[in-house]
Amino acid sequence: MYRLWAKKIKSSRIVDSLVAENGEDISFDEKRDKCLKDICHRFDVSVPVWLKKHHMEFAQFKSVSFTSQDFMDEIDFDKLEIELIDDGTDKTE
Repeated sequence: MYRLWAKKIKSSRIVDSLVAENGEDISFDEKRDKCLKDICHRFDVSVPVWLKKHHMEFAQFKSVSFTSQDFMDEIDFDKLEIELIDDGTDKTE
């Protein structure tokens, strides 16, 4: 199961968090995009702009942060952090 942990951060504190999951048989990028849309829907915020720097950060660190500059609408927190906690690959082999 592909799972992302999302945290809304304000003044260096986690003010809300949730886990989004996707078990579909689709590419990792599609799973990530669907989970991100689900996270934003559940947090009631617009989906942030996914730039090349976000892609590189997520690929390297399995984590990415979005600030107010990445959102089209105003947000009531300082940043949204997304962390990959399970990429859905079987690690028991």
